[in-house]
Amino acid sequence: MAWRAGLIWGGLALGLGGQIISAPGPQQKLLRAAAQNELRFLRARGNYTYHRHFSFFEVSNQQHQPGGFYREVVDLTFTPGGQRYKRYISGPFDTLKFLILHRRNMSDLRQILPLVLTPTKLEGYFCRYIGTATIRLRDGNGRWQGRIATQEFRISPLQTWPGQRYFHGEVWLDPRTLGVVKLSGYPVPNVLTYKHGRAGRHLFEHFTTWFQRLDHRYWFPAYTYGRDWLNFPQGAVLVREKVRYTHYQRFVVQHKIQMLPMPVKPQH
Repeated sequence: MAWRAGLIWGGLALGLGGQIISAPGPQQKLLRAAAQNELRFLRARGNYTYHRHFSFFEVSNQQHQPGGFYREVVDLTFTPGGQRYKRYISGPFDTLKFLILHRRNMSDLRQILPLVLTPTKLEGYFCRYIGTATIRLRDGNGRWQGRIATQEFRISPLQTWPGQRYFHGEVWLDPRTLGVVKLSGYPVPNVLTYKHGRAGRHLFEHFTTWFQRLDHRYWFPAYTYGRDWLNFPQGAVLVREKVRYTHYQRFVVQHKIQMLPMPVKPQH
């Protein structure tokens, strides 16, 4: 988020791609196997349609003044020809008073909050094994759905490059299915920009994303929640965001075979 103008992470292993994994041997193997599974999931996800409900609220500033909100519901679906596209079901509605949602926020919404930790992405992170943990799961409406035994890792970018977005925080893996079942952390880096001689700061709040298993195979994003103070030079703002992923359906291309009439031979 940017201020609205005028208002006021055993063993240590170095992977082939450069990532560093600080973990015992079995956990290093688990993390790499999970990354390969994430790559398969990424391909499978491309065959699903779903709804994404995104809402962002300015709860209050330091003077306890309430702010506004941003809300949208989109359908991530396909054209009859099989091309993915985004269709607005509701919104977008924007009544924000203190902050502006930047394109980086919308990029994080698509790429960081539902992070898919493929081998290529894993190359850019330092990964530290934390231990075993039993966590609670949530569904697409935020309701608690049970518990699962996991292996927890903390990851952080080895280096940040201009224009690139990264995740810094904890990742929980299901060792049985090799799926990511929960994320909790921050999009990084925060960004300082200059325009017309004025400095602008883009800050990003802490979030947690829970995943749900669909079709007895892969774990899909289900629910994201975040509530945090963003400390701008002009003053801090308490914000809350929520993302719900619902109506998952597998897209199947249907082929229609039509019999053409046989040509009629001319009568002589």
